[in-house]
Amino acid sequence: MDDFWQEMIGFAAGTIVTSAALPRVRDILRNHDVALNESLPRNAMLAGGNLIWVVYGVLQDALAVTVMCALSTTFNGAIMVSILLARRRQARRARA
Repeated sequence: MDDFWQEMIGFAAGTIVTSAALPRVRDILRNHDVALNESLPRNAMLAGGNLIWVVYGVLQDALAVTVMCALSTTFNGAIMVSILLARRRQARRARA
């Protein structure tokens, strides 16, 4: 199989896996309090693991791995930020 089709398979797999985070991101954007139900350690591990995959993709010259894992890192990082902001808002409401 030539390199083009190998990359296309990688992008197809990466698109499916990366798009799994989109419903969570959408729900959090619609209602920020939804982030309170998300696990910070889980998303931190996903973001960290995906970031390592980005480095691996760059070192191996694997475009699909690099791009798709960078997107996943971004999505999980955004979820982490949303969790922290939601917790901060919740703490402020509790003090008020």
